[in-house]
Order: sequence, then C-alpha cells, then structure tokens
Amino acid sequence: MISRRLLRVKVLKELYGYAVSHNSLPAAEKELALSIDKTYDQYKYLFLFLPMLQDYAQSRIDIGRQKFLPTDIEINPNTKFAENQVIQRIAENSDLRKYAERNSVMLTEASGVVKKMYANIVEREYYKEYMENPTQSFAEDKQLLVDILVNEFEDLEDLEVLLEEQSIYWTDEPGFVVSAIIKTVKSMSATKPFKLLEFFKNPEDEEFASRLFRCSAVKFEEYSKLIDEYTPNWDVERIAFTDTLLLVAAIAELIEFPFIPVKVTMDEYIELARFYSTSGSSTFINGVLDKAVHELTSKGMIEKRGAGLMEK
Repeated sequence: MISRRLLRVKVLKELYGYAVSHNSLPAAEKELALSIDKTYDQYKYLFLFLPMLQDYAQSRIDIGRQKFLPTDIEINPNTKFAENQVIQRIAENSDLRKYAERNSVMLTEASGVVKKMYANIVEREYYKEYMENPTQSFAEDKQLLVDILVNEFEDLEDLEVLLEEQSIYWTDEPGFVVSAIIKTVKSMSATKPFKLLEFFKNPEDEEFASRLFRCSAVKFEEYSKLIDEYTPNWDVERIAFTDTLLLVAAIAELIEFPFIPVKVTMDEYIELARFYSTSGSSTFINGVLDKAVHELTSKGMIEKRGAGLMEK
C-alpha cells in the first residue's frame, strides 16, 4: 500500500527533525518507524468513514419512519445507499472491525465530519443519479464509493482539521491514503473475499525507508560537502535547507541503493522539490543532481547493477 514516494517524504521529514533537534540516531529511527506505522492506521481510519456514512444514512431513514406523521417518502424511503453491498462488505472486514473496536473514541469524534460529508454527498449529481437508478449492482455500488472518495475526501476542510487533531502524523498524507483506499475499492470483487492492501508491497520496501534515513543521517556532513562542491557559485546560506535535505537524501539513494535506477531517483526528488520546497527548487535540484551523477559515477561511487540502471 505505502508507496516509496511517501516513504521518501517521511524520511525527509524525520531527517529535518533529526538535523534541527539533535536527537540520538536510535530515537530518530524509532520516530520514523512510528510515523510509517501511523500511515496504515490512517488508511483504516478513513476506510471506516464509508460504513459510518451508511450508518448515518440508515439512522435518518429510521428517524423518518418513527415520526408521528411521516410523509410518504419517509414511509417508503429510498434505501439504495443504506443497502450498498460494497460498503457492507467493507464493514464486515475483520481487520477494520478490530481497528474500530480499539479506536471507538476516535471514530465517535468523527461523527460531526461524517454528517457534514453526507450532507454534501446527497446534493451531488453523481449521488442523485445513483439513487434514481432503479437497478443496483456491485459495480454500480463500487463506482459510487469511488466518486465519494474522489470528490469528498480530499478537499473537505473539516476532515483536514479532524486528522490534525487525531494525529500529528496524519497532516500531510491524506491524498496518498485516499488514493490507496480508491485502489482497494476498485479491486473489490463480488465473488472474492475483500482484503485490505498489504502495508508494504514487498520486503525491500520495508527496509527501504530505515536504510535511506540511516545512510542520509550518518553521512549528512559528508554529502553536504559534496553539495558544496557541486554548487561553487552558490552561497551556502542561500540554498534552502529543504533543498539540502532533498539533495542529501538523493545522493544517499544514488550511492547506497544499487538496484534503483538513476533516472528514478532523480525524477522522484525533482518531483518532491516541486511540492515541498521553493518555486525554483526543482530546477536547482535537477541541475545539482545531474552534476552529482556525473561526478560520483566517474569516481566509482555510484555503481548500478542491472541493465539500464545507469540511464538518466
């Protein structure tokens, strides 16, 4: 589930904390591991919003039916969303049920956001078209959830505030997590058991972040001096600290990970610079890394194994 890009982001954040706080390396590594684990918690937490939305819809139906003088619509409500079979499968997942039991207070605190999200959803055209369609299929139920995730989860300010309140580790990654939930929903089948995505795609990913952080932290000064060599016309104080972090991590990855292609590393850190540093940082990072690859390769410090791994 967790992508290498998100792992790189977490390494950069912890590298920043390590550089400014001067904590011990073991303490920083422990903090990094905790930060990574919290991503899977957020995946489960946000996944449970879908059953919570359905429960809220059902509660509104029940309230309408219990009125002293219910309307015809309240007597015979449209229960299509309340009976969405994809959400029901999600609610039955044992891993999510266990998480919900352990974090019942956190989920209760989310009820206000769920109500606001539901109010937004019922006004959307995609929802109205879904409810007005007299048929109900697994594929149609699944598409509705994808529409909800795409349209309601990323730009709702109340949700952002809630995530910040629940965990300091959840502030910058909802987009990654929502994308993982969308991928999970799209993979669901009416004929196969529903499972959450594995946290790590493979064993190499599990080791990637801890090794990248350790290499970057231990050799921070060494790689910083290399950056000085590759930027002779720059005043060190004019280089954004975030750019230094990006370059140190990128150089560590180029040198220490022989099976990651040079082009992949360069593209990743240039892209991260667009989001996490100054407006001109991506161009700056690109230029410095291009020079670093040339110089470090000529010195034998970058050795890639496998066909095409040295291509830029």
